[in-house]
Amino acid sequence: MNPIFVIVGPSGVGKTTLQERLLAQKELKLARVITTTTRKPRPTETEGDQYYFCTPERFQEMLENGGLVEWVESFGRQYGTSREELDRKLAQGPVLMILDMRGAFAIKKLYPDTHILFIDAPRADLIRRIEERPGTTPEDLERRIARMDQEKADAVRADITLMNPDGEIEDTFQNILSYISTVLRGQVH
Repeated sequence: MNPIFVIVGPSGVGKTTLQERLLAQKELKLARVITTTTRKPRPTETEGDQYYFCTPERFQEMLENGGLVEWVESFGRQYGTSREELDRKLAQGPVLMILDMRGAFAIKKLYPDTHILFIDAPRADLIRRIEERPGTTPEDLERRIARMDQEKADAVRADITLMNPDGEIEDTFQNILSYISTVLRGQVH
């Protein structure tokens, strides 16, 4: 079975940026599992690229039929990983995902060759990044800040923790790249 790499961390830490850069490394042959969500698309998002968008009723149906290997309700919306999507991508090669810690451990329980990479940053950096994100409302900011401390406490449960303070995205990327390359060479299990 191919390995799964799960990037976790608080809002604003750079998970999506790091994921995009890792997926661009063709020699890694990483596949991205597209998450299903009940939230509405942001103006820059396209169905099947960033997410599969569905109604709450369809999401519930998938959940009841065992079609989701993990799911979470976050900020009043549901997010989940389709079993079919994950298995299809794993058959093609190693997989790269972004999840919360609960989802990461649900995946690791079902797929033991899962590696959890926790990305962190100083609190002030995270708050500024969230504030600068297009479409962030004061309520969204407040909810994300409230969740930040719990997410940071979860870092001890990850396989590796890496810091991504402002101005150091390249170093963070290189450290993740090194870890994933080592795993893919069979040196870490």
